[in-house]
Amino acid sequence: MSNLVTLTIASEAFLLLSFIIIILSTKNPKKNVLWVILFIIGAAPLLYLAIDQVKNDYMDANIGLGLAFMYTWLYSAVAFIIGIILLVKKKRNNNISKEL
Repeated sequence: MSNLVTLTIASEAFLLLSFIIIILSTKNPKKNVLWVILFIIGAAPLLYLAIDQVKNDYMDANIGLGLAFMYTWLYSAVAFIIGIILLVKKKRNNNISKEL
């Protein structure tokens, strides 16, 4: 069961890192609220199913837990790509404004 906990923490940490990059690259506080809501939407299924697996300890393969991991990993990858794009745009805009 410790592998499940470790994998869940690592997956959620990568998702959190992706959204921290996004939040740091945006300046609008109203958009930051949207990003926090999107983070919760991405993190909730995995947390719920991982806690359910630990509490109930099912004997068979938990397909829902596997799907929750896949969803979280894809969601994290998309969020990370969006964060990198926003960060590059922010740096590019800062460099252009310094040149003028």
